[in-house]
Amino acid sequence: MKKKFILSVRVGALWLALSVWLSVPWIQETAQVLPPVYVWAVVVGIAFLPGYLMSAMFFSNLLHRKVRQYPQTCEDTTVVLCAHNEEGSIAGTIQALFSQNYAGRICILAVDNASTDGTKHQIQALARLAPANRPVRYLYCEKLGKANALNMGLAQVCTRHFLTVDADTWLEKNAVQRIMNHITAQRKGCVAGNLFVQNPTRSLMARLQNYDYLLSIAAVKRFQGSYGSTLVAQGAFSAYNTCAVRQAGGWRQVMGEDIVLTYRLLELGYASGYEPAAVGYTKVPETLGGLYRQRRRWAMGMLEGLREVPPWRQRGYARYFTSVNLSILYLDLAYLFGFVPGVILALFGYCYLVGLLTLFTALVGALFFWTVYRYQKRLGIPFKNTVFGFVLFLLFFQLVQSTASLNGYLCHIMGKKGEWK
Repeated sequence: MKKKFILSVRVGALWLALSVWLSVPWIQETAQVLPPVYVWAVVVGIAFLPGYLMSAMFFSNLLHRKVRQYPQTCEDTTVVLCAHNEEGSIAGTIQALFSQNYAGRICILAVDNASTDGTKHQIQALARLAPANRPVRYLYCEKLGKANALNMGLAQVCTRHFLTVDADTWLEKNAVQRIMNHITAQRKGCVAGNLFVQNPTRSLMARLQNYDYLLSIAAVKRFQGSYGSTLVAQGAFSAYNTCAVRQAGGWRQVMGEDIVLTYRLLELGYASGYEPAAVGYTKVPETLGGLYRQRRRWAMGMLEGLREVPPWRQRGYARYFTSVNLSILYLDLAYLFGFVPGVILALFGYCYLVGLLTLFTALVGALFFWTVYRYQKRLGIPFKNTVFGFVLFLLFFQLVQSTASLNGYLCHIMGKKGEWK
């Protein structure tokens, strides 16, 4: 593991050195027109640093391209399923748990977090139809807040490991088996599942997000998970060591409760993994406003995690990856105030900040995405392809992501509170 990590970082450093060598004449020429400090800050933020991070991740993922197999387990487990006004989707989520190809008992703790719709009726109706080895228990949490619901469920867990699944996430039929194989064999604090988009053709925004989950999020988690340092065991679908979570104090009532918990587990010395073969189909926002609010919450959650456990308090590889997370703030600023103005200038014939080297970088990025896509296809788990969605993802996703993230950073700094949804 150590040799592969060092080799990947060296490949990233080599790419960085090559990029600097090729770019210096261009930077010097542009610095005669624009302020030199601004030019260097932009080029570092939109080319040098992203190039280093992407090439190191790309090479590491190539070194870890084989999907690992773990011994089969049939250990009893628990699923903590939190819901707030989810009458339209929770039935599908529970039925997917009923249909799991898993020999062990799966106890489903359905926590109704102060719903005002028919969520309770849906849960209780399915509880009466539950198979003997898939019992459903209804719990009511009157105190609104996802962390409150999760902690209520945690208090009722009696198994060595448990899963969290969102009420709008449907698990592929082998998902529980594969994620349980991983966490029982590796004895990690938590293991994140692989999320595909459940509703990829419902809107333009859903099409766009299909490739964010399929390519970007999956690639980052593979990179981090290869070194036991996945930074987000997402609440939508992850497995946990029960004792470890209780030792960490459960979930905090913050915007990024899953991020903060993962950081705390890493700080305590537990490894955090990623299981690409354990797939859940999650429902994503179908409007621009919904996507914007979600990514703003995620940005706030990242800062909450960094504030709760700063990089210097982490250990080993987790220290490196959390330090990289600090740079994301800078990358978002460079994109919004460097790359976007550079594209606008280029459209008018002024290729000061965006030019042929940018196009070359984009082609390398496309190669990287192709390798991630091929890896996901090899899993043999179906997902929908939309060429238009991929084009939307390439052209517009980062603009939405960076804008929403910047808003989230400002909200966090100003002490503003967000909502669960």
